[in-house]
Amino acid sequence: MFRGRVVVGPRVHLYAPFYYDPFWGPYGTYYPYVGRGAAEVKVDVTPTHTPVFVDGYYAGVADDFDGMFKRLRTSPGGHVITLCLEGYRTVTQNIDLRPGSTFKLRDTMDTLAAGETSAPVPAPMPRTAPAGNAHDR
Repeated sequence: MFRGRVVVGPRVHLYAPFYYDPFWGPYGTYYPYVGRGAAEVKVDVTPTHTPVFVDGYYAGVADDFDGMFKRLRTSPGGHVITLCLEGYRTVTQNIDLRPGSTFKLRDTMDTLAAGETSAPVPAPMPRTAPAGNAHDR
């Protein structure tokens, strides 16, 4: 049997460079992608303010996903990535991502000729539930 005192005191947080926790952010604990084997896409597109759509859903601008530690985190599997900017030709690419992989998307948007119009923003694709047992989640 253990006998002794239990001392309860204030919680101490150590900040970088003294302590590293990959799930600790400036506003508390966060989990970037809840799932196993997230896939990432690095978007290197010119101009950098080009909107990025994944499966028809707006994800951000290209500059948000281009940099040493900046990636577009998504689930593994097939996705349709669309780059759509007014005055430029729309780029659509079908990709298949493996768990834990990083896909590099590099492109320079082509300007439209006189009289041409940009393709419309893609319609969102229906989302499906991930395959697997309830124990895998």
